[in-house]
Amino acid sequence: MTLMESNVLSSGEKFFQEERTATFRKEEFTYIHTGIIDEDGEMWTTTELDEANLFQVYNQYRAKHGIPFPDEIAGLRKHYGISAAKMAQILGFGINQYRMYEDGEVPSISNARTIIAAREKTVFLSFIEASKADMTEQEYNRIRRKVDDANGDFAMTNQPSVYSGYRSLSMEKVAAVGHLLISKIGSTFVTKMNKLMFYADFIHYKRHGYGITGLSYRALQYGPVPESWGTVYGTMSGISMEEFVYPSGQSGIQLEINAEADYSALDEKEIATVETVCKLFADMNAGEISETSHKEKAWIANHQTRAEISYQDAFALHYN
Repeated sequence: MTLMESNVLSSGEKFFQEERTATFRKEEFTYIHTGIIDEDGEMWTTTELDEANLFQVYNQYRAKHGIPFPDEIAGLRKHYGISAAKMAQILGFGINQYRMYEDGEVPSISNARTIIAAREKTVFLSFIEASKADMTEQEYNRIRRKVDDANGDFAMTNQPSVYSGYRSLSMEKVAAVGHLLISKIGSTFVTKMNKLMFYADFIHYKRHGYGITGLSYRALQYGPVPESWGTVYGTMSGISMEEFVYPSGQSGIQLEINAEADYSALDEKEIATVETVCKLFADMNAGEISETSHKEKAWIANHQTRAEISYQDAFALHYN
C-alpha cells in the first residue's frame, strides 16, 4: 500500500481507474477516471480525486481552443504588477472573475481572447485607457506607472501541453523542488535527481491534474530524464553541481544547496507531493531508483525511441 492509499483508504477499499467520457461546454472528452471501490462494489471519489479527474477534461478543452492555463493567467497579472481585482476591472470581467481564472476556472473563449490580447503591452495600455473613467486619478496613475515599468510584452517560456504537465516551465519552481528534495534527503547525484523530479511532477499530475515544474521528460537509458537537464540544473538558483570522485576513480555529478533552502515558490499541495517523493525514495541509491523507474509505463512505452513522455502515463504509475 502506498503513502496516499494508507492515508485515504480503509480496510477492504482500493483505487480503481477506467477510461470515461465527460461533456464540458457541449463537447465530449475522454479521461482516466480514478475512484475508490470497496468489497461490496460501491464506488466513490474524494475531493482530490474529483479535481484530478475534472482537470484532465479542462486541460483538453483549453488545449483545443487555445485558452490560457492558470499559471499563464497569473503570470500575466504579475508581469504588469496589478491585483487580480484590477485586472478584472481593466479587462471588463466580473470583480472576482480574474482570481477565479487563476484558481482554475476555465475562461469563456471570448474572455480568453481578451487575456491573450493583453499579453501585448500596447494593447493592455489601451484597455487601461478604455477603463480610465472607472478609476480615480490616483489609481489610474499608479497602474499606468506599473505597466509602463513592465519589461515589454508578456511571453511564456513554453506552451503548456500534455508533455509539460499542462504547466509553463518555471525555473523558480524547478529550483524550489530541488531545494526541498536536497534539504530532506541530502546532496543528490544527478541520476537520482532526474528520477526524483520525474516522480514529483508525475505523482502531482496523477493527484491533481497538473505537474509542478513545467519540465518535459524523455525516456533514456537510465530512466526518465528532464529535457536539457544539464542546462536546467546548471541554472537552478542556490544549487551547485559538483564533481564527486570515488576511491575507485569513478566520478559523478552531485547537486548541493549552496544557499539557504528556499521552496517558497511551492504551494501546500506541491510541498506535500515532494515530501511524499522523499519518503518513497530517500533510501534508494541512483541505481535502485533507475531500476524502479524502468518498471513504469512512462519508461517502458517510450525508451526504445527515447521519446518524450506524456504526463497521462502518470495514471499508470506504481506510486500515488
